[in-house]
Amino acid sequence: MADPAGQGTKYDDGAEPGSAVVVPQRPPVPLWRQVTGAVVGGVIAALLGTALHAHVWYPFGVGVAAGAIGAVLLAGSVALYVSLWARNVMMVALTGVAAYVIVGFIATGSLGSLIVTGTADGAVPVIGVAGYVWVVGLAAVTVVAVAVSWWVLKRSTAALQSA
Repeated sequence: MADPAGQGTKYDDGAEPGSAVVVPQRPPVPLWRQVTGAVVGGVIAALLGTALHAHVWYPFGVGVAAGAIGAVLLAGSVALYVSLWARNVMMVALTGVAAYVIVGFIATGSLGSLIVTGTADGAVPVIGVAGYVWVVGLAAVTVVAVAVSWWVLKRSTAALQSA
């Protein structure tokens, strides 16, 4: 029977109530694995984002580049994940650069330019806006992901040093 005052009780793992939980540190990820993970993450984000960005949603007859917004969020999430997995801020930048290079190769491929820039009267169709959002958003989300990754890793490093 458990002691109602909490004296002498132990949890399943043997710890006493109110004691600090110690999480063991995992060994650092080797640099070659960090770089490989960042490049693979960038390629995956670029391919999936490029496939996703052209999806346009038409609520009430107005085109919204929902696929481009989703593609940008996907690329930022992948870059941030790689950086936190590797515990290295530079890997988020490498993931973004790899994705941007792949998007550039896809956009200027051997089949001619795949970029929709506008019509003869100067109007930019929604799919053109989606392309702009994807290309510019990929660069912007990489910068934001670097800042978020730096902040998170700085806080976790400070917490480990104070423990």
